Amino acid sequence: MLELVDFDSVQTPSSASFIVYGGNAGAKEAVIYNDGVWMIKHPKTTRDLLNPQISYTTSPLSEFLGSKIYESLGIPVHETALGIRKNKIVVACKDFTFGTSQLVTDMSVPILRLVPFHDLKNSFMSNDVDEYSGTGSETLLDEVLATINNQENLKSIPGVLERFWDMFVIDAFIGNNDRNNGNWGILVNMWPDIFQHVLSAPQLAPVYDNGNAFFNKRSVMQMQKRLEDDEYVQNDAYNIECAYKYTGLDNEGHKINPFEFIESGSHQGCTDAGCRFMNSVDMAKIEAIINDIPEHVGTLAVMPRIQKEFYTKLLKARFVLIKNALNKIFST
Repeated sequence: MLELVDFDSVQTPSSASFIVYGGNAGAKEAVIYNDGVWMIKHPKTTRDLLNPQISYTTSPLSEFLGSKIYESLGIPVHETALGIRKNKIVVACKDFTFGTSQLVTDMSVPILRLVPFHDLKNSFMSNDVDEYSGTGSETLLDEVLATINNQENLKSIPGVLERFWDMFVIDAFIGNNDRNNGNWGILVNMWPDIFQHVLSAPQLAPVYDNGNAFFNKRSVMQMQKRLEDDEYVQNDAYNIECAYKYTGLDNEGHKINPFEFIESGSHQGCTDAGCRFMNSVDMAKIEAIINDIPEHVGTLAVMPRIQKEFYTKLLKARFVLIKNALNKIFST
């Protein structure tokens, strides 16, 4: 059984280090853990939601579980640890821009710079200036793919298109609907003359920011209700949208249902990623990852049995959806 980390006892960087993190998914803070800088992600309050069933989202658990599933599929992903801080379940994500304390004596100086895809897209000048939005945040699929294929910094990095489609398929599997342009990107060495052995050329960053997976605003009571009717589970599995949007006269601005898109076979890169997924996925291993998380620590709920059952059924249903979508492509 997974042992949760006591993050109340870890060291925090000195005020001189000034390590802060952005984003709107909840409070974040830096700590020193396992000879490196880690970012603690706290659960976000749900008080601004209409009729919330829980006081805080389960996004730290979703981040941890989603990242472990990426890891099980052989995709480079940030290192995570599940733990407790201030009497709440939190997740710690290793800050891959800092390296380790063996490489850096001043923990306030990062080695690598994370350049999100948003900024790379923002710097891309499309030849089709009348049609291209010119903004880094726009997630129209044609614009995203045009940037991947033509932006100068990305063209020199192998595997970018494959990573995009791998994330598209795996995010569909875990139900992550927030893989926007700001939460994937590349790493650039900020100190090439000193740390040449760390990164000699820009490369893809590991996958990060998986906290919007697994219906992180649902209560255990709601999950129990869904489990009472298998049709509800099947609907939950299928009826999701990703951050990317269709282009064209008929679908302008409409967000994509990833399973519908995979089944269409409209992009070979997506089909290839689906095949890589099917060749790598081990449902028994993923179920073991879920079951290894404790149901509770003392009086603090971590992942109750109902939640484990709900997640397991969702993933099994989505596995079948991806498998059937690919079978349809290859049978036509």
